[in-house]
Amino acid sequence: MDTPNTPREKTSLRRNFFGALWHGAFLASGTTLTQPTTVIASFVADLTGSTVWVGGLAAVLTVAGVLPQIFVARWIEPRRHKMPFLLLAIYLRVVSWAALAWLIFAIGSERPHLLAWALVGLLAVFYAAGGLGGVAYTDIIGKIIPPGRRGAFFGGRQALAGPLAVGAALLVRHLMATVGYPNNYALLFAVATASLLVASLGFWIIREPPRTDTNRHIPPWRDYTGQLLGAVRQLRVLVGVQILTGFSLMAMPFYIVYARQKLGAPPEAIAWFILAQVVGGVLANLLWARLVDRCGSRRMLVVCATVSTLTPLLAIGLGYLGWPGMLPVIFLVGAVINGRSVGFSSALLELAPPAKRPTYSALDAVLTLPAAFLSLLGGVLLQHWSYSALFLLAAGFIGAGAVLTQWLSPDSHSKGASQ
Repeated sequence: MDTPNTPREKTSLRRNFFGALWHGAFLASGTTLTQPTTVIASFVADLTGSTVWVGGLAAVLTVAGVLPQIFVARWIEPRRHKMPFLLLAIYLRVVSWAALAWLIFAIGSERPHLLAWALVGLLAVFYAAGGLGGVAYTDIIGKIIPPGRRGAFFGGRQALAGPLAVGAALLVRHLMATVGYPNNYALLFAVATASLLVASLGFWIIREPPRTDTNRHIPPWRDYTGQLLGAVRQLRVLVGVQILTGFSLMAMPFYIVYARQKLGAPPEAIAWFILAQVVGGVLANLLWARLVDRCGSRRMLVVCATVSTLTPLLAIGLGYLGWPGMLPVIFLVGAVINGRSVGFSSALLELAPPAKRPTYSALDAVLTLPAAFLSLLGGVLLQHWSYSALFLLAAGFIGAGAVLTQWLSPDSHSKGASQ
């Protein structure tokens, strides 16, 4: 979508911008209640007592969200409208959260391993639907948000979500302190279901422009493979940065487990960690959005990768203060998570030709799939290593990713602005 010039185009931009922000705000409040690095990690640890389960589930969920994308992209890309596929994905996610909440109430704590496997299955559905929605979402946002407003959108989406996410974090604190296990988690998932339903209303507001080119046939796999190879060449440096800096994802689920198992954090401390993560993400968005729109995604990612490198080192140093010393670490985790979302989303939109955004989005997800197994690797390593050794390993690879970020195209911001 070009920069709007007519009053009608400006009205359409405002409507679409508002609808996308509405969705992002309520989605963020829902995901705050079910953070993989806090709530899910803590729930799995309570269910199984195993770091391998914590890391393995994170890997399974990422794979479930990624593998279908490359097949879905080929089929969705020629369609005039992508919104029906996005709405289908949203409501599949709603059903999976609702079913999980009901199962926790029904099964309780009597059969923890059955509940753990149900958690794996339903979260796999949730993340697979997220993969379907992500392919459509990238194309829709690319069409309705002009290049010069994307930093403001991605940053503003998180900033608007801040008050709702803070409220969600306080709700977590209340439920974890007053409701017994495992019904406290069931209530969190039930409220998250309602939040996703409210978030979906934002996409009913949006008026998605149709695809305008005449080439709308689904390409045969032989031709599509050539298209994929060309996209790989364009994405190779970006993917390298994502994988290396993705070692931050290896450490993230274990900050909470470290605080619970080694530093004596009580169950209600989870709410303080969530609050720290939310506040860190909201405040950092003021920086991320400005950097993307003023300096481009490359410079923004350099700053984000540097902060990400320091985070596991701080976890080692501040752990001597007990579990409250982890609050600044989780604050930076929130900043890094949102920074990765803003920076890599913007960089991908800058690199992808408008007609091929679904393919580039899906291929980027598939190529970065190795990062999905880093949390599983972390869980395995913790069977033999200390938490400090794991955090040092993560910091080394993230630092290498920060260096590689310098090789991202410095012209990507200007090229994106001209699309």
